[in-house]
Amino acid sequence: MYHLKSIGLTNIYPNTAYEYAHAGLFVMCTSSLVTISNVLKENCITFDNYDEMASQLEYFKNNTEERYKKRLRIFGFARNNLVWENHDMNIINAYRMC
Repeated sequence: MYHLKSIGLTNIYPNTAYEYAHAGLFVMCTSSLVTISNVLKENCITFDNYDEMASQLEYFKNNTEERYKKRLRIFGFARNNLVWENHDMNIINAYRMC
């Protein structure tokens, strides 16, 4: 398995995947980012190494209709699920506990 530093990725920003989802962009991440894949479910493609990532990218490059459908699906998922209003009470309770 490649480490993120070995492929030039040293900074991971936790909101990026969710921002991509809200923009209707294709989301891929390493399988080690379990939280992202758990939240996005089938709307996130995971990979274990560089070759697997390259294979997935090549596949979706050549299958534009499937890529387009996936982008629409993740956009809809984000609009319905990744919004503050769905989590406001959890956030308020977390602040109260602090």
